[in-house]
Amino acid sequence: MHFILTVLGGLLVAILAGFAYLTLAVNAEAAHQDRVLSVPPVATDREGFLRAVQGATGQPLSTGNEVVVMQNGDAIFPAMLESIRGARSTVHLATYIYWDGEVPRAFGAALSDAARRGVVVRIVLDSEGAELIPHELVQGMRDAGCTVTWFRRARWYDWTKYNRRSHRRVLIVDGVVAFTGGVGIADEWSGNAQGPKHWRETHARVTGPVVAALQAAFADNWNQSTRELLLAGRDYPPLASTGDTPVCAIVSTPANGASAAQRAYAACIATSTGTLHITNAYFVPTPAFVDALCAARGRGVDVKIIVPGPYHDQPIVRRASRHTWPKLLASGVEIYEYQPTMIHAKTFVVDGVLHLIGSINFDPRSFALNSECGILIVGAKFAAAAEGVFAADLARSRRIEPREVEERGFVTRSVDKIWYWCRAQL
Repeated sequence: MHFILTVLGGLLVAILAGFAYLTLAVNAEAAHQDRVLSVPPVATDREGFLRAVQGATGQPLSTGNEVVVMQNGDAIFPAMLESIRGARSTVHLATYIYWDGEVPRAFGAALSDAARRGVVVRIVLDSEGAELIPHELVQGMRDAGCTVTWFRRARWYDWTKYNRRSHRRVLIVDGVVAFTGGVGIADEWSGNAQGPKHWRETHARVTGPVVAALQAAFADNWNQSTRELLLAGRDYPPLASTGDTPVCAIVSTPANGASAAQRAYAACIATSTGTLHITNAYFVPTPAFVDALCAARGRGVDVKIIVPGPYHDQPIVRRASRHTWPKLLASGVEIYEYQPTMIHAKTFVVDGVLHLIGSINFDPRSFALNSECGILIVGAKFAAAAEGVFAADLARSRRIEPREVEERGFVTRSVDKIWYWCRAQL
C-alpha cells in the first residue's frame, strides 16, 4: 500500500509540475504577444479603417456577399442541416465542440446521408473539444463514407502540441455556402435561450467571394489533421457575387507575433469613436486590452460589455475575468452579466457600422494558442440589427456596480488574481 501511495504521490507531483511548467510557458508566450501589441487610439475615416483591417488581418475586404445573421439554435441548426441535406459535391465541417444528444445525432445522420449519395464529406473534430462525442457516432459516419479526422490528439512524445487547439466552427457546403460563428454541435445550443439548458448564441450564413477565405480556414485544419492538401477544383468553385455586403474574414492561426484575431479586436477598439458594444463568453482581457478599453472610454466611446452570469459554464474563467473589472469600471466601462442562461456569443458592434461575429474568445488562449475564425461585416443595416440584439441581451442582464467589486474580500481578490495569472490555460 505504501508503494502504491508513493507512486500515486509521484504521479500527482509530476502532473502538477507539468501543469505549472506549461502554464508558465504559455503565459510567457501570451505575455510576449501582449508586449508586441500596443493599441493606440486611431482617428481615421471608415474607408481608411477598412484598409487598415485588411492589412492587420492579412485578408482582403470582400465585396458582393450575402450574409444572414442568426440567433440561437432554433434558427442556426435548421439552416445548417438544410444546407447539408442539399449538398451536391462537398461538405466540409471543422468544429471544436461535437458532443452527444439529439442535435449531434441529427447532424451525424445528415452528414452520413450526404456521404451515401456520393457527396465528399470531410470532418475535422478538435480532440479536446469533441472528446465527449460517442465512438459509435463517429464510427457510424465513417461507415457511411464520411472521412472523420481529429485535430492534434494528445501524444506523449509531442504533448506540447496538444495545447494548441482548433477552436474554429466552420461549415462549407459545395464550396459556395459557409457558416461560421460560435455555435457548437451539442444540445446545449438548442432552443432560443429560454432557460439554463438552452444557450445564447450568434452565428452567420454567408455566400459570395468571402467563402473562399472560410474554405481556406477549413483547408488549414484539414492539412494539419491529415497532412493532405486540398487541391481539387471542386473544393474551390468559382464564387459569383450574391449580394452587396462587404465582409472581411478573420482567419487566425497564432505564430510568434500578435495573431489575426488579436489584431482584429485591437483594430475595432482603437478606431471606435462612438459606440463599442461587446458580447463575449470568455472575457479575460490582457493588460494591453484593458488599457485599450479604458482609453476608448476616456475619449468618449460608449463601451458596454456583456459576459455570462450565474450560468457560466466555466466558473474559473468568471473569476479570472473579475480581476480585470476594477480598472475597467473605474474608467467608466459598463459590464453586464447575462442572467437567463450561458451566453456563448462572441460579437462586436462598432460605431453603428461594423459587426464582428466569430469563435474568438476575448482571452489569451484565443489570441496566442487557438486557431480561430470570424467575419467582420460592414454596413449600417447589419450593425443596426446587431444593436437591437445587443439591447435585448442587455435587458436580460444585470449591471455590475463598482461597489460590488470594491467590497470583495482579500481571499476572493487573491483567488481571482491567481486564476487570472493562469488565464492562458483557461
